[in-house]
Amino acid sequence: MRRFSIAIAVALLMAATMATPVVAGAPEGPVHIALGDSVAAGSVANHPEVTGYVPRLNRWLRSASCGEGAPQACPHLELSDYAVGGATSDDLIAGQLPGAVAEIVARAFDGNPDNDVEYVTITIGGNDIFGPVIAACAGGISPECIETVQTKFAAYQANLGEILVTLRSVAPEAEIAIMTYYNPLGACFLSELEPLADLVLEGGGPLPGGLNDIIRGVAAAVGDVTVVETYGLLAEKDFFGGEDCLHPDDSGHRKIAKAFREAMT
Repeated sequence: MRRFSIAIAVALLMAATMATPVVAGAPEGPVHIALGDSVAAGSVANHPEVTGYVPRLNRWLRSASCGEGAPQACPHLELSDYAVGGATSDDLIAGQLPGAVAEIVARAFDGNPDNDVEYVTITIGGNDIFGPVIAACAGGISPECIETVQTKFAAYQANLGEILVTLRSVAPEAEIAIMTYYNPLGACFLSELEPLADLVLEGGGPLPGGLNDIIRGVAAAVGDVTVVETYGLLAEKDFFGGEDCLHPDDSGHRKIAKAFREAMT
């Protein structure tokens, strides 16, 4: 797979600065871009476009002030949701990041200072880890299990660094927020593996760190990235459960949206 890189982002920026600014017609609002997997896409919410965490958060952000030094709220805040169910960090880099960067750059250099991207929210990484780790570790913590986890962690860490550095480079003024992951297994048919999920998410024993530690560490290394903590936030009643071992229901999405709201400025 050919990777989206900072070089491409810089090329887009250079092209945008050389282009003739577009004179805005009808006023356009600032933008909230959402990236990620099925959680960001609102999967299994009763009405994903309304009760998913992203649209819930977007409605709250409309009441928050936006723009550098702007005291007014963002009632016209738009939402560009690029999230795709089943997406991994590889998928986000290949399929979502180029469009998001193009939108950020186009709006930054279109001659309209009021329609820039103000917020970027991200949920990614669960699909990088879930399937491979369940396959390798369901029978217990073995050398094969640990090797699989560490291999997937290393690939995800590199991808997340690329994602966050790229976004920060093209959107230096936007607020970027990424969530850690909850443990949904207690609510589904894989409930006996709930301790394994805790270990993979938060580390311990043979794993010095977990998936959420990678998210926190990469965000800190890139700098000026808000980490939204959802580990331990949701109860069993907040998941779809049963045969679904991944997704929050409407109450879960509500709690995630609230966590973003409280973490973001």
